[in-house]
Amino acid sequence: MKKLSAFLVLFLVVLSCDSDDDNNVGLIGDWQLVEVLADPGDGSGTFMPVTSSNIMTFNTDGTVTSNGVMCHISINATMPSAGIYSSDRMFFKTDACGLPDYEYTFEINGDLLTFSVPCIEPCGARYRKL
Repeated sequence: MKKLSAFLVLFLVVLSCDSDDDNNVGLIGDWQLVEVLADPGDGSGTFMPVTSSNIMTFNTDGTVTSNGVMCHISINATMPSAGIYSSDRMFFKTDACGLPDYEYTFEINGDLLTFSVPCIEPCGARYRKL
């Protein structure tokens, strides 16, 4: 009975761990652009695969850098940009596009990080964890 009680206590401790810590650990590192969404204006747009050398890097100090402009859906990695992020609120900010207070919210699903960019139609970018 003591072994069962100890197991249940251990199980409850594991369940009570903060999921934000796990999310932050998964966020840190390099992410490569693999898909973009550019809706034609009729709602029929879907994420399409791209070949890109655009890499975003989430650093442990709360900064994010990219070898491309992270607030666009461009596949080109010709204009570096940087900003800050919050893993708790799941957003990043950059002044690279003239919107320094705009929060680009993102979500992580497995090894994919997806966020939208301001457009008239739906636009977005999807990065894969390297």
